[in-house]
Amino acid sequence: MQNLALLGFGDIHVIDMDTIDVSNLNRQFLFRQKDVGRPKAEVAAEFVMKRVPSCKVTPYYGKIQDKDDDYYLSFAFIVCGLDSVPARRWINATVINLYNEYQETKPLVDGGTEGFKGQSRVIIPSATSCYECSLDMLTPQTAFPICTIANTPRLPEHCIEWASVLEWPKLFKDKKIDGDDLEHIQWLFDTASARANQYKITGVTWSLTQGVVKNIIPAIASTNAIIAASCCNEAFKLATSCAPYLDNYMLVLPLITV
Repeated sequence: MQNLALLGFGDIHVIDMDTIDVSNLNRQFLFRQKDVGRPKAEVAAEFVMKRVPSCKVTPYYGKIQDKDDDYYLSFAFIVCGLDSVPARRWINATVINLYNEYQETKPLVDGGTEGFKGQSRVIIPSATSCYECSLDMLTPQTAFPICTIANTPRLPEHCIEWASVLEWPKLFKDKKIDGDDLEHIQWLFDTASARANQYKITGVTWSLTQGVVKNIIPAIASTNAIIAASCCNEAFKLATSCAPYLDNYMLVLPLITV
């Protein structure tokens, strides 16, 4: 959003259903310590309008699904930085429906990151492939065989899964693990650490324990910045016709040297 404002876009609407957490501060530069607990959309809008007074930013603290067709029809295009497949499928279906029902073409610029990996693309209803066309390209969620977890752990993640999937139900019966409960995570960390020591496995940390339990994929600030820049570049091209828009994926992959 800040990039779009600095590029000269004067009327931006932003939707986000999250509030600011301390863990956001190392990579989301619109937020400060004093903002923890406040809605991300509102804080980001305030920051951007203060820095770029000529830009009007209208925030909405809620879900993209809360808005109807008339809302999305009011925009020239939509830029997405969503963090789930269901949300991407919903907004994709929405722009396709706008084309089919109202003959309105609303380009969708989509970007996402996963650790050091990232991608951006442009979806034009009736002109390009849509999100549904590429679902089979998604990386399946990592799952560890129960036999490995129970009998031959080799990774710190195996020990954490053993603690959460096998040991927790034995001790706490029907009580569900809360990934945000510090006592729950501490118990899992202690149990997984003991298991790791038994098998001489290193790498079990408190943050990894919470990450495995909540299926957290680490966010890398540099990757986020590259993908944000790519999405804004595509938005600028759509708005000005200064150059052809991206007709394929823009991918960022980690460079590993040994």
